[in-house]
Amino acid sequence: MAQTTTPQHNLTSILSHTTSLSRNRSTRNSHPQPRARSESSISEDPELPRPPRAPSPAPPEDNAPPPAEEVTALRLGAHYAGLVLSSMLGCLIRLGLNGLGTYDGAVVYPLLWSQGVGSGIMGLSLARKNEIISIYPPIYTFLTTGIAGSVTTFSSWMLEGYLAFSNFDGYDRKGLHDTVDGVVYSLSTFAIALASLRFGEHFSTVLPSLTFFRRPSKAPLPDRLPVQTPASDSSASTPSQQNTSEKPTSTPPRSKPLSQTPLVDILWITTAFFSYLIVLLIYFLGNTHWRHNVTFPLLLSPPGTIARFYLSRLNTRPAFIDKFPLGTFIVNISASIIISICFALQRLPLSSSSGTKCNALNAIQQGFCGCLSTVSTFAIEARTIKRGRDKWMYIGGSVVLGHLVVLGIVGGIGWDYGYGSACRG
Repeated sequence: MAQTTTPQHNLTSILSHTTSLSRNRSTRNSHPQPRARSESSISEDPELPRPPRAPSPAPPEDNAPPPAEEVTALRLGAHYAGLVLSSMLGCLIRLGLNGLGTYDGAVVYPLLWSQGVGSGIMGLSLARKNEIISIYPPIYTFLTTGIAGSVTTFSSWMLEGYLAFSNFDGYDRKGLHDTVDGVVYSLSTFAIALASLRFGEHFSTVLPSLTFFRRPSKAPLPDRLPVQTPASDSSASTPSQQNTSEKPTSTPPRSKPLSQTPLVDILWITTAFFSYLIVLLIYFLGNTHWRHNVTFPLLLSPPGTIARFYLSRLNTRPAFIDKFPLGTFIVNISASIIISICFALQRLPLSSSSGTKCNALNAIQQGFCGCLSTVSTFAIEARTIKRGRDKWMYIGGSVVLGHLVVLGIVGGIGWDYGYGSACRG
């Protein structure tokens, strides 16, 4: 005959089982034993103390470049070396577009072509960023910072905008027309830069994919490879291996830099050296008529682009990122100051008409200042800044201060000494 269980007996069994669990838990808390933890915390005792977790990394920002520790010295040298050839190509494109757009009865001013083409190249490169980086990361720096940034120029925009406001060429028009001309010049430059940037992004959709040139891998390989940690491969290990290898840690796993293509990096650096050497030989051995307009500006282009790329690290500081790109602001205003001084020295009546001096002054304006400042990056940053107040503070501060700088230097020297025709080498 089956034994009947009363409710009182069931209640006594439950209470004794609960007391036993509490006694075991208190014993475990008084004598804690270290044990490894798996990634899943579902089966863990919630009353056991846990070590503090490392803070989550900050989300990537739109303007943030890869951290410095992600690349080796050789790869970083390849990024800088690529700017040598790309800056000279960008300056050459700008000079060619200026010459192509200079003719009688032109509808638009010549510099507008350079601002539009450079911004279009920037938009196209941005749209294909992942594909370009998967092939070779310095190519992206070559196209964006190098070519696009050197084709466009902020300093010439400020200088020519002032010349329009002041009616420097002495056209037969009234003061209100000078104001209209200057305002239209600045608005059209900025509008063309933004429109060309968007056109470049759209044009990338009709071009074929670059996956054919991609390195054979399942995903684009970055410039650094993470070091394997027990937590990274815990899903593939057995429970016994997890108990012996996994240990709680309060610091995030570190990564070691590793250049994946050292031979390509060396070839990239060598190409930059020989490209600059060729232009240097053309300057001394080529036609002397090329020096003033072409070869001398090309020689001064790389220092400007390299300085701009170096100072771009200021854009990623927490106080300025996506708020006020300080690096771009510094190079644009600095280039506006330098180009104003050189423009005034070219036209002073008492200045020497030495051929080398005139060539140098023109080369600094077209080569160094043209590549030190940029409109394509300025347009991207103006579009990327999220807050409207920060956006207009950056745009208005850059444009207004740039025009005031040119007004103070070119206008001040001109009112004191007057200007003659520009010297030519």
